[in-house]
Amino acid sequence: MGLPFASGFSPPVTAAAWGTIASIAATLLLLLYTIELRVHRRFHERRRARVTAFWRAVIAEAMTDGVKLGAAPPLPPRQRAEVLRLWNYTRSMIEGAAADRLVALADQLGLRQVARNQAEHGRSSARLTAIQTLGHLRDGESFAALLAATGDANTLVAITAAEALTEIDPARAVAALIPRLAERRDWPRTHVFRMLEKAGSALVSEPLYRCIRAASDDDAAYLLQYAVIAEFDVRDAIATELTASRRDPDLLAAALKVASGFEGVPRLDELLRHPAWYVRMQAAALLGRMGRTEDAVRLEKLLGDEEWWVRYRAAKALIHLPSMTGPRLEEIRTRLRDPYARDVLQQAMAEAGLR
Repeated sequence: MGLPFASGFSPPVTAAAWGTIASIAATLLLLLYTIELRVHRRFHERRRARVTAFWRAVIAEAMTDGVKLGAAPPLPPRQRAEVLRLWNYTRSMIEGAAADRLVALADQLGLRQVARNQAEHGRSSARLTAIQTLGHLRDGESFAALLAATGDANTLVAITAAEALTEIDPARAVAALIPRLAERRDWPRTHVFRMLEKAGSALVSEPLYRCIRAASDDDAAYLLQYAVIAEFDVRDAIATELTASRRDPDLLAAALKVASGFEGVPRLDELLRHPAWYVRMQAAALLGRMGRTEDAVRLEKLLGDEEWWVRYRAAKALIHLPSMTGPRLEEIRTRLRDPYARDVLQQAMAEAGLR
């Protein structure tokens, strides 16, 4: 029996012809598939634009006039993700009565239960959106679940849960979260600062003070970066206690850095002579914040320090003392024998526009 599609060509020529035909067919199929993908994507984008426009109008109406009970349109399941994203984006930018009306809208649409379910069982991106939603809803019933989520190995999930907690109950949140900050050094510092600032210095001060007092030198030095959010008297109490009782150079430098300058700290003269240059630098900066005329002699001595940063901070502190004027600073600079001391004071004066 003869082969189908037999031709009078030799086998190699026939094979080449069929190969060409197969290649053309594959190219055509690929082209059709690409066209189908583009059509499907364009259809999806247009559908998403219609959905977004519709729900944006619903959200805008809810913020301005509110939505009467039962008057919100039904939310199809396939539109939940888009509505959650849009609702979160809007809610993150407003507060007050408009925010309360948005929460009422979310409850009418059933978003609270959707968010609770996704926070536990959703994929990573959906889970993050759900956690943010629970925070924006101030969903107190989710507090325990979100607190557990702050221990998640996924850094973004953990810090998002922590920020949501501070929206739900700031006092309870900071009391639970501050002891964990030294353990979760993977949390982005900008997020932690934003979280603590949102809670406010009145709520942050006491638990942060207690946590730093009880922490090891390394943990305390790490936590002190957040003490700038605490109230001034708490900052000074922390600095006073640590400089009086601890010896670790990193911790001493961090404590000096957060001291407000309204009061001094123990062992200040000793710290100005500390072997670690960064401790001397922070001690010089503190003298500048304290702004006492009698400290001019201490700062003038530091102008001759072997470390440039200590000299520079001492010069900056010296020129900002209330009693210092251009002529007096020039007099000090003239009598300095150390050329490095003269240079750094001249630089500081030039930066301050005193030369």
